[in-house]
Amino acid sequence: MDRFDEGLRCQDVHAGLRNVDPNSGTLEPLMDTQMIGMAASLAALIRGQEVIDNAAALRAVAAEQLDVNQFAFDPVVLALEDLGFVEGVQRSGGKITRFTESVPYYDDLYARLGEAWRNRRPSETEEQMVRLVDYLADGPVPQEEVASKVGLDSAALPLLLEVGERAELLKRIQVPDGDVLYSPFFGFENPQVITELVRDHGSDQLAEAFAAVRGEQGLPVVDTQPLLQDAIARGLLLAPAVQRPDGTLQPFAALPYILDRDLLRGRKPVLDKAMAVLACLRCGQHFGGYTSLPGHALVDVIDKLLDPNRGFLRPHEAHERQYRLIHAAGLVAFDPDPKPGGNWVMPRFIDTPDNREALRIARDLISFGEQIGGRVGDEQARQTLALGQSFTAPMQTMYRTRAKAKSSPQQWQGVVDAALGRGRAR
Repeated sequence: MDRFDEGLRCQDVHAGLRNVDPNSGTLEPLMDTQMIGMAASLAALIRGQEVIDNAAALRAVAAEQLDVNQFAFDPVVLALEDLGFVEGVQRSGGKITRFTESVPYYDDLYARLGEAWRNRRPSETEEQMVRLVDYLADGPVPQEEVASKVGLDSAALPLLLEVGERAELLKRIQVPDGDVLYSPFFGFENPQVITELVRDHGSDQLAEAFAAVRGEQGLPVVDTQPLLQDAIARGLLLAPAVQRPDGTLQPFAALPYILDRDLLRGRKPVLDKAMAVLACLRCGQHFGGYTSLPGHALVDVIDKLLDPNRGFLRPHEAHERQYRLIHAAGLVAFDPDPKPGGNWVMPRFIDTPDNREALRIARDLISFGEQIGGRVGDEQARQTLALGQSFTAPMQTMYRTRAKAKSSPQQWQGVVDAALGRGRAR
């Protein structure tokens, strides 16, 4: 593996380990990989913001959105400082309070993180886990062949499979000839391939379910759609989620097949931000009650933020709650109310290349196949994001959906058989 792939997969391993009890002793052999993965996630969050004036607020956001816990935050920032990604670190009472960032673009970011991971001398378990996730992201492999094909220690394989499956980094499906292993990143990084495999080799019902997602990117997945729930639980369908007003975790299925390969793989943090926007907007559309709006109003929210002559929404008493999601994602800042004596906040777009691209992706996914027209006012735009609840990334949605998804391996038999012929030379 080259250093870019190693840095990228460190971040992916951390994304999976967020599904595991952080106090579990099984994580100890993966601590260097987890540290570099946290550093990658935090770097992607702050890239383009230049000055971090309130590190305490960032600490809270990193813990809530990235699972960079409060005790790991300072070591992660110092790891980024060692790499030259942050500088001017200031402290008060032993805690980091302020710093500036100069996080590079993703190609250089992951290559340098991969080098930093190597310099930490990762354990043999870590090397094999990173190699296994990377290999399986390219396509499924029969379990009986995985050790020889990936170059793993057969004696270490049971531990790798145990941790990998608990973290949802590895998935398995039973076929007549035995278990087949794959990584959910196979589906996340190749949505067009998954769509084609389902269309050409899946059951009619499965193909129809995926066609529904293509018809509405960000389709709300409910209990009457067991095949989509199953696809999410198997890690073959992107499904960011937000909490509805009643506390229910609501997944929104997406197949961003129109995106370029680099965005789906090497610049996934941008896609993660776009998925957060998409899920929140669709939740406001479908579950906003009397405040629900038609599809064209969703785009209006994005246009207001992207408008170079504006980039903000007028203050409102509910903004701080309603825009919590995109604030946590680093897409907007909460400026003070400019009115004398005002105590509301004014959401202002944080104009970085990553954030601008994320909003444009979300707009394209929402607009695909829709007739966009009309403009709405601030009040209507405000109602679009009226839920303001926490966001769950696709890896975590997959984990939480697993319990209620119906197992239907026969639905995937033809898809898996066809997928076994893909990827690297077998």
